[in-house]
Amino acid sequence: MASLTRIIGEWTAPDFLSAVVAREGVDLDPAAITMITFLSADGPMRPSALAKKMVTGASNVSKVVARLSDSGMVDRIPDPVDARASLVNLTVAGHRVAQSFVRAGDGLVEDLLRDWSPDERTELVRMLAKLEQSTVSFSTQLRANHTRPEPSAPGDTEGAMQ
Repeated sequence: MASLTRIIGEWTAPDFLSAVVAREGVDLDPAAITMITFLSADGPMRPSALAKKMVTGASNVSKVVARLSDSGMVDRIPDPVDARASLVNLTVAGHRVAQSFVRAGDGLVEDLLRDWSPDERTELVRMLAKLEQSTVSFSTQLRANHTRPEPSAPGDTEGAMQ
């Protein structure tokens, strides 16, 4: 498992993300890369939903949206559920950038597996699909059984590790 942890750590490191997409001629900061990736995968969403997915605050999301809006990659559209709210949406240019991320990722994998035999590549794909299935199943089960504890009063340490 140490190897998987190391791979995840390398692949999600901000400088690594920026360097990988730079191979496709895209110069974006890691937060912008992350936002475009989420919008490409999940479609338009409220800034509050982006903040939650990106594990950051509303202020940071606003700054990233402003930078991407200024560069023509995102715009705001009315929320069909609530006319008072807006959704952050990828523009055509934003979708092109998201596709460049896919090309960058494909190129990365090709470089990493360059010296692997066809059988090794096939086995990796088979095992990753199996790991993905197990992960999704476990994640669904874990989330279904997870309940958040009720907020306690300040100073209440019952059940807390001392």
